[in-house]
Amino acid sequence: MPDKRPLDPPPAELAERLREVEARLTALEERTPSTGTGKIESNDRKDSQPNRFWVLDGLRERLGDASGGLIYAGLAPTASGPVEWQYGHTAEEILELDDDHAATVADRLAALGSPIRLQLLLAVLGGTTSVADLSTLESMGTTGQVYHHVRILTAAGWLRPAGRGAVQVPPDRVVPAMLALAAAL
Repeated sequence: MPDKRPLDPPPAELAERLREVEARLTALEERTPSTGTGKIESNDRKDSQPNRFWVLDGLRERLGDASGGLIYAGLAPTASGPVEWQYGHTAEEILELDDDHAATVADRLAALGSPIRLQLLLAVLGGTTSVADLSTLESMGTTGQVYHHVRILTAAGWLRPAGRGAVQVPPDRVVPAMLALAAAL
């Protein structure tokens, strides 16, 4: 008995199946980053949502007549539980710092200017809160050096005491710290 070959579908059915495949392909292409890097960039993203700049729209609404501003928000897992945070400044607040605020901002940024202090901050964010345990991490130096760096981070507000020999990142500094790191990437 000869092999039975399936009959080709009728042209109308083929046309319908082709339309379905094209629609699915288009939907997939819209979800794929256009940069080819694997990261979705805010201005390069094809977004099927009608309001892709919802954060900026909310900022404009909140600012009213102000000339501009900055808002940052985030959700971050930490060793002491999840942190949710949002904060904002007008452009004027950022660009017209008085001497006292400029000194505070410079001190905070300078505290993050050391690779060891950055590693310490990341380790604390990751759950290592004992200063003794921090000093055992690779490339941290002596216990005295670790305490020195911890004091600088504490004075700048990136860390705070959390009991005897322990530190933590204050919840209101978690997202700003992550933002500072992300801005430097």
